[in-house]
Amino acid sequence: MRQLLIFLIFTIGFASFGQVELQLNANPKGGLFDHPQVVTLTAVDSAVIYYTLDGSIPTPTSLKYTKPIEIKTVGVIRAIAYKKGLKSAVLTQSYFCDRKYTLPVISITTNPANLWDYSSGIYVKGCCAQPVEPYLGANFWRSSERAANIEMYEPDGELCFNQGAGIGIFGGYSRGLPQKSLFVVARSKYGAKNFKYPIFPERDFDKYKSFVLRNSGGDFKRTHFRDAFMTQMAAPTGVAIQAYRPAIVFLNGEYWGIHNIRERINEHYLASNYGVDKDNVDILRHNGDARHGTSAHYKKMLNFMRTNDLSKDAAMQKLGAMMDIEDYIRYNIAEVYSDNRDAGGNIRFWRERTDSAKWRWLLYDLDLGLANNAYTGYKNNTLRKFTTANAELWPDPAWSTFIIRSLLTNEKVKTQYINTFADHLNTVYKEETALALIDKIQEPLKEEMKFHVKRWQTTYDNWQFHVGVLKTFVKERPTYLRKFIMEKFGLKGTVNVTINVQNEDAAKIKFNSLKIKENFKGIYFKNVPIVITVDPRHDYEFIGWKGRPEKTMSLTIVPTADLVLEPMFQPKKRSELTDKIIFSEICMFQIDTDTSKDWVELYNNSDEEMDLSGWVFTKGSYKDGFKIPEGTVLKSNQYVVITEDLASFKTGYPTELNTLGNMEFGLSKKKEHIKLYDKEGLIVDSLSYKYKDWEEKMAVSIVHPDSARFRPENWSLEAPNPGTGGKDFLAYLKL
Repeated sequence: MRQLLIFLIFTIGFASFGQVELQLNANPKGGLFDHPQVVTLTAVDSAVIYYTLDGSIPTPTSLKYTKPIEIKTVGVIRAIAYKKGLKSAVLTQSYFCDRKYTLPVISITTNPANLWDYSSGIYVKGCCAQPVEPYLGANFWRSSERAANIEMYEPDGELCFNQGAGIGIFGGYSRGLPQKSLFVVARSKYGAKNFKYPIFPERDFDKYKSFVLRNSGGDFKRTHFRDAFMTQMAAPTGVAIQAYRPAIVFLNGEYWGIHNIRERINEHYLASNYGVDKDNVDILRHNGDARHGTSAHYKKMLNFMRTNDLSKDAAMQKLGAMMDIEDYIRYNIAEVYSDNRDAGGNIRFWRERTDSAKWRWLLYDLDLGLANNAYTGYKNNTLRKFTTANAELWPDPAWSTFIIRSLLTNEKVKTQYINTFADHLNTVYKEETALALIDKIQEPLKEEMKFHVKRWQTTYDNWQFHVGVLKTFVKERPTYLRKFIMEKFGLKGTVNVTINVQNEDAAKIKFNSLKIKENFKGIYFKNVPIVITVDPRHDYEFIGWKGRPEKTMSLTIVPTADLVLEPMFQPKKRSELTDKIIFSEICMFQIDTDTSKDWVELYNNSDEEMDLSGWVFTKGSYKDGFKIPEGTVLKSNQYVVITEDLASFKTGYPTELNTLGNMEFGLSKKKEHIKLYDKEGLIVDSLSYKYKDWEEKMAVSIVHPDSARFRPENWSLEAPNPGTGGKDFLAYLKL
């Protein structure tokens, strides 16, 4: 009996292992096509293949494959192969042969019962739903996850991923809508534990644990992008948002319309976007309900706010160690601007669980704002509503406005709030900026929306009408908000502030909460102090304010009339050693077999020995440059090479060369501005390059070093020749 048991265990284990060895293939593989496809399934000789076309997992009771399968429009094939007790993994391939798609396509394939079964289907009401929306008690209100396969294709046909995943219904009251939001999550039990693809190109990472396919919530059958528009518009302020990308979704091969791909707010989102430990964060919602971690620190902060006089700067400073006040102001202003009718309930905030971490907020779920509920919503005084202790239970109970009411008891914070609001109205929420963003989001949707509205029994004209409502909101909202700000804080009018920028490279300019890089005009409030600060870059010095007597680099002004501010700068003098040490060769290209990395070559163009100790070479700021080591001396007519990585350079150029390293930064192939400073911090040589058509495998050599700083045409392309000067350069020296 024991031997039989061992044999059975061995046999079962072998069969299980064999499952992954039995290969099953489809030709062609799934994707986007411009004509019908005939799909051939192949496995090893004598293997029997079974398949389904409805999304269900194939079994020996399914259709037996005997001939190629024709897909005329849209179809999903799931197949499995059997041979001598072994079976392949389930193959899932989706085919889209009906038309050209202008958005990414996502195909979700799952057992139909997972979606539509009366007892367990996550997309249906089932037995126990209430008779009115949002049908509380329905199956789709359960916290359920079902196994599925998900494929994503770019509009050009590129396969992003095809893998097993978990799916479930996502959201709140929007679950009652006919088109529902879905969460999609990767887990090891379904296959891969992540989606390894840059789903959102604007993010600088390409791995996701989960994401959401959103139905646009309360904006369903209207613009279908209100929430995405508002978060994208607010993103430049620094408030945290979910990335957005529209896509077309199919469920088991059936067209399910446009869904908005959004990041899912959880510990993985924070780890990817903020580099925190996903297992060491607190994520809360509403009045401190813990979604991940605990609410202990948040409750401690609220208690501090209740028991301390925040009008006192000392108390506010202590609060600033618990929460990011600036971040909360940005978040609150976005909610006020959008007239979010669901702001009180849909609050998300987080904190890394460390002693120095502060609470920060996420802009989330703004579908019910931006004139969604009332076409004249731009007139709503949400500022008053969101800064008042309301008696209502929902959506804006007193607890939801407690933090902002407490902050505004402090005069400095009040001034910061007013000016930050003005900053945002003059920039990201400015009429022209907002209208341009609406057009940018709307344009890619135009073609697909014709199919989407037909699927969900509305009209294209209806969609355009609601986009028009949104456009009216962003046109009118700033004017009304300025009026509400003056009413709330007892202000007596506005002034126009103009900032002229002579040279954007001369200094960093901060005005209130803004970083000014070009000429700026904005509307601000009388008698509310504004602050402008300049921080000259290393190569420039501040010499004053045009038309003003002040010489300080920071001004605090209480405006009573229109004013113009223009900081003035002048370049620092150049080093007395200018043209004695010059750039003679730059290498920012390497062929595949060249491991030398980037480097620059300096030449002593003088008749004397030069001590380069403490000199700095940089492509950016002076403080981030490579400092030449003490004792570095360059003889007359001698070269020295500064390398990105000294060891790598020596593998490419093993001969004895005068080399320095490691500068630990590379050089752009397209454009760069490099500088060489003497030990006093004064420029010895500098140059910029900006070319689109560099020839690969070439270095760049100076032809006329005495004019190299000003004449890009005085450079030539040559094979790298470090330590001896380029051919054209040597020819010039012989002149």
